[in-house]
Amino acid sequence: MTPKALSKPEIENLVVKAQKGDELAFSVVYDYFFERIFKYVSFRVSGEYTEDLVADIFLKMVQNLHLYKPQATASFSAWIFRLAHNHIIDHYRKQKELLAGFDEDGEIDSLMNNLTDEHHLPPDLELQQMLQAEKIKDYLGELKPSYREILELKFYQDFSNREIAEVTGKSEGNIRIIQLRALKELREKLEAS
Repeated sequence: MTPKALSKPEIENLVVKAQKGDELAFSVVYDYFFERIFKYVSFRVSGEYTEDLVADIFLKMVQNLHLYKPQATASFSAWIFRLAHNHIIDHYRKQKELLAGFDEDGEIDSLMNNLTDEHHLPPDLELQQMLQAEKIKDYLGELKPSYREILELKFYQDFSNREIAEVTGKSEGNIRIIQLRALKELREKLEAS
């Protein structure tokens, strides 16, 4: 069960309380981010590593929560996703595998679910949308991993360009360029079909 959506100020307030030792606030933050981080990790590593990496990420969150400064960072969401992003990179370095080893099916299924599950349309429009989502699913699988990551964070995690920059370690300007290129490539593929 997905926890109710929290606003950025609500999350920041809970984090400040958790930093002061409030176990209930920490529990709410953990519950709120667990599924999102789990999906983020599972899209990028093979299933056998997902649970261990997620556990490690949350352990690092606990160990470093006192270092989070709301004024110095775009948001706690960006901070924890940056933690996850860095941990995944470390994992691939340790495994001596290429960073491009995303679990494409998991990521694309998530994008497709977002397209179809959140919209309640009449059956004929829903079918039309599902067909469009299927095309998008296919074409997303053809995009470079960096393009897919930026589109996922922007449109399915609702991150701002500033937050995406914090997660990926790229500049906001670079994020805008990558996003435009990814959307252009996706649009070209859809128009050509």
